[in-house]
Amino acid sequence: MAYARGARIIRFAPAFLPFFLLYHFAVSVVRLFDWMIYDIRISGRENLRRVNRAILVSNHTLLLDPGIIAHAIRPRRTYFTMLEETALIPWLGTFVRLLGGVPIPERPDALRILDAAAQRAFHAPGFLHFFPEGECYRGNQDLMPFHPGAFLLACRLRVPVIPVTTVLHRRTWRGRATLHVAGRDFRIPPRVSVVVGAPVFPPPVDAAGAASPGVSPRRAARAMSAAVREAMQQTIDAEGGCKSMSRGQMPRLMKHRDAASPPAEAATGDAPRPRDRAV
Repeated sequence: MAYARGARIIRFAPAFLPFFLLYHFAVSVVRLFDWMIYDIRISGRENLRRVNRAILVSNHTLLLDPGIIAHAIRPRRTYFTMLEETALIPWLGTFVRLLGGVPIPERPDALRILDAAAQRAFHAPGFLHFFPEGECYRGNQDLMPFHPGAFLLACRLRVPVIPVTTVLHRRTWRGRATLHVAGRDFRIPPRVSVVVGAPVFPPPVDAAGAASPGVSPRRAARAMSAAVREAMQQTIDAEGGCKSMSRGQMPRLMKHRDAASPPAEAATGDAPRPRDRAV
């Protein structure tokens, strides 16, 4: 079951028993962790009720973001896009894929492959998730620029984008943000609010697939990306997200020896960038 370059990027259906059991076990553990450690609050789930298929986008600020999002949207499920180099790591790659990870191939035809993968994801469970910031920026509440790949896919497939915003609130103990235990300082985990936003629909398109009137799908995707990013930043600000906890970009996992080559891009420039995915 190990992933190899060129393999089908969605291999496990939601009904596949190991996928089903591992996913629900992992989400149960994450839910307990979320309530005990992050005191998680979730709002906006009603925005998922009448949407049969959509692309989900989130800011990426915690290592456990995929689990937090899976918790927030339950009982709905989603596939999560991920770095292809992570999928190539022995054992870990298979484990992450069994949890719903979908590696984005670093190939010129990545968009075509994602089109097919998205159609399968929309059939069941109905959602495909992206982190459009492209990397995990630990504790960050000032959103980085979004890459347009997820939004281009939404424009091409005529599906809405649902923003899922993670908001962090600083917590302290006796005025301190760290605890000193066994000679070491440990950061007190933030309280987390997850806000599921209203669906954002792509602009109308003409019969040739170009956005009307006379706007290219790529330009429409960039406009949609900017609008969703602004709405998510407004959510963070309105919810009182703490902007003093940023710890910079999280280092990536060690690259697989076959993942060292730089990613290729489509000649049209319309393929989703490699950073339009989970880390």
